[in-house]
Amino acid sequence: MSQPYDALILGGGAAGLMCAIEAGKRGRRVAVLEHAERLGKKILISGGGRCNFTNLHCRPENFISANPHFAKSALARYTPADFLALVEKYRIPYHEKTLGQLFCDHSARDILSMLEEECRLAGVSIFLQTDVRELTRTTEFIVRASNTEFRAPALVVATGGLSIAKIGATSFGYDLARQFRIKVQEPRPGLVPFVLAPEDRSHYCDLAGVSMEVVA
Repeated sequence: MSQPYDALILGGGAAGLMCAIEAGKRGRRVAVLEHAERLGKKILISGGGRCNFTNLHCRPENFISANPHFAKSALARYTPADFLALVEKYRIPYHEKTLGQLFCDHSARDILSMLEEECRLAGVSIFLQTDVRELTRTTEFIVRASNTEFRAPALVVATGGLSIAKIGATSFGYDLARQFRIKVQEPRPGLVPFVLAPEDRSHYCDLAGVSMEVVA
């Protein structure tokens, strides 16, 4: 069984869903393939379960990148105000915390439900528990899952990084890039806990959960 689309998106997280919504709004036939049993697992745990969905002061200079111009282009085309307008359209209550961070008043589930509804309105097809067995390219991309074959001229890889393995994070995106001989920057942790030697734990573990403003 083969299913043709205009665009295939691998990964049903925040990036994959936003991409699917915008492509669907442009009249594209879009399919999102997600290997987990539900969408947006990382959304649901973000911000302590309340989803820090954007920052009012998000600007290109806040990003560190080998290509500093990428953030300029991305943020000029879709701004924090654009996403905030979407949140307000769905009447999701939110509040501002330190330095312009915006959180849901109730639950991150509100944001995920909003994205799922936007996908539905845009005609996006969602396929859960769909493991990609093989991906090739001829005149178009061919994605083979367990019992289905998907075809499309455009493919978006939004499978995320390696940060939280227990909610399904894998190296799939990196492996796929290497398959197509795309240069991969060696990943390294960006947000990590302190790991203490056994002899130090009794002295410092009471500090767990304490936060303060620092300049690093």
